[in-house]
Amino acid sequence: MSTTSLIKNRLPLAAQILAFLGLVFVVSWFLDIRALLQLFPDLPGIKFNSAVLLALTGICCWSWLSDKAVAVARILAALILATASLSLAQDFLQVNLGLDELIVEDGIGRAEGSPTPGRIPGMTAIIYLLFGSSLLLFTASRPRPFLGQILLHGISLLTFIALMGYLMKVPDFYTLSFLTGISPSIALIWFVFSLLLTLQHAHLGVTGLLIGDKKGSILARRLTPRIILALVAISFAWMQVQRLDLIQVDFGIALFALSILVVGLFLVWDAAAWLNRSDEKRVKAEHELLLAKQNLEKMVEIRNQELKGILDSAAVSIIATDKNGLIRHFSKGAERMLGYAADEVVGKAKPEQFHLPIEVQAKAAQMSRELGRPVQWHDVFTLYPLQGKVHSDEWNYLRKDGSTFPVQLNVSQIRSDNGKHLGFIGIATDITQLSSSRKELKDLLDKLESKNKQLLNFAHIISHNLRSPVITLDALVKFYKTEEEEGQKEELFGLVEQVIKNLLSSMEETIDILKVQEDTDQKIEAVSLAEVYEKTKTALIGKIREYAAEVQVDFGDMPTLHFSKSYLESVFLNLMSNALKYRHPDRPPLLSIRSGIDQGNPFLLFSDNGLGIDLKKHGGKVFGMNKTFHKNPDSKGVGLYLVKTQLESLGARISLESQVDEGTTFRVDFLADAAVR
Repeated sequence: MSTTSLIKNRLPLAAQILAFLGLVFVVSWFLDIRALLQLFPDLPGIKFNSAVLLALTGICCWSWLSDKAVAVARILAALILATASLSLAQDFLQVNLGLDELIVEDGIGRAEGSPTPGRIPGMTAIIYLLFGSSLLLFTASRPRPFLGQILLHGISLLTFIALMGYLMKVPDFYTLSFLTGISPSIALIWFVFSLLLTLQHAHLGVTGLLIGDKKGSILARRLTPRIILALVAISFAWMQVQRLDLIQVDFGIALFALSILVVGLFLVWDAAAWLNRSDEKRVKAEHELLLAKQNLEKMVEIRNQELKGILDSAAVSIIATDKNGLIRHFSKGAERMLGYAADEVVGKAKPEQFHLPIEVQAKAAQMSRELGRPVQWHDVFTLYPLQGKVHSDEWNYLRKDGSTFPVQLNVSQIRSDNGKHLGFIGIATDITQLSSSRKELKDLLDKLESKNKQLLNFAHIISHNLRSPVITLDALVKFYKTEEEEGQKEELFGLVEQVIKNLLSSMEETIDILKVQEDTDQKIEAVSLAEVYEKTKTALIGKIREYAAEVQVDFGDMPTLHFSKSYLESVFLNLMSNALKYRHPDRPPLLSIRSGIDQGNPFLLFSDNGLGIDLKKHGGKVFGMNKTFHKNPDSKGVGLYLVKTQLESLGARISLESQVDEGTTFRVDFLADAAVR
């Protein structure tokens, strides 16, 4: 904290000290302590009214400086101004208004034969008048602090003249020739206090000139005390020489003038020397500053080149825009990725041209749903950065040649040191390899999930289809060993044979399924659907005739399919046999088989008019292992599970639609490359 600020903070304390001194003088009047009221017997003393005004001045300044009660300060200032004005009016108008001894009789003045005992000295009254006026200017509803500061300077000047008068023993200085002389104590108190009080508005008037940090202020602080001291010393010496009558008047005046001239020249020389030294320091500092600036510019240029090299060598695209979105930086990485030269886009294009419009619009719709308010497509990349966030998302960049590639794009806002918005910067990384790795990972996870499901099914097969017959077989063998009657033994042996047949059947089914899972090297070839159908029809011809079934076939849209022939035969056999097995008892079976291509993907449809399946009840179990939905003795729940497993092992999918008592339609969708073109 500066000395000026420190003193300014202590001004309320100075006002309290002033009020205390005034009260001391007031009490001294009541107690008749003349030593305090008149320190110098031959010089004016402190009048009672002057002591009262001094105490009021302290209270007034304390109320103003500490912001305790500015209104009270204004009232007291007006009272001080009025009292001082009335006292001065008595001197100028040669009247007695009864103010001088209104409270206390001036015994000292009467003893000295004063014509106006108790009256405030004229010069003292002027000081209080100036103070009251200045404080009213400071505390007015529309303050005039500069004028108030000038009035305080007037007080400092008057009290300085009075003090010089006492020092040099020139009464005209402290009485102003026509007024009653001011007390030296009051003059000293007011000289110090008026100087301190100007620090409340230290930037105004002479105070502002003396305490400023510019060269003029520094020079003023340097010269002012020296000039004052020199003039006081010379004047005091001249006065003493004149009083002792050591030299003639003319010679004394000439000597006084010459002394002032010599001292003035010395002070001018000293000021000029100081200014020259300051100027040399300034020139040196400017030279050093210029060198530092040049070095800094070189360092900045080097850092910019290094940064540009780093950015250009980075395997990322860096695109910076101005606040309107126009590209102003296009890195080498961006040139390599997008196929544009920087000259083609800088100052001419916006980053939106590197994006697919359909992706941007979809993102705008998504953000609108998330935020619950409309988001325009051109705000997609800047909405979050303008909120101080980073927009990070995956996009497909559009190259100059029209090809696309996936990137991870991070967009953030560019701000100046003072927080002003300058533009945006987008940093994009090519994630083609990452996307490919993600797809491979997803495929592996899908396969792993499929394998886990298969393992659960196999566990079910082992625990249910195989374990139960083995336990039953073990029990029958024990019964056979303990049974003595031959008839019962033969019956038990027959049961054992039946259990063994069931066990072998379950094992064969399990082996068939295991073969599907393990047989990943199926031969993919062009398979004629008509040939597969004919072979299946021959295998089922007995049942077809027995049930008077009608089969409608249409392979015109896709007669041939790239697939595993054995798996395709299994699909035809299981789905056609199911249509016959689960026929409706009230009508002959009708089976329709059709092939086609839907949006480039081949498919097969198997439709029947059989019993149908309640999908609301059994929809999630249709393709499960050992899942049956009709009371058919031949139902084992293996065929559809086997078909599904075979198809999915080669990337195909099977689904169904069904209505109870109306029939079922199975749809098999193959991969696009299975179509023969």
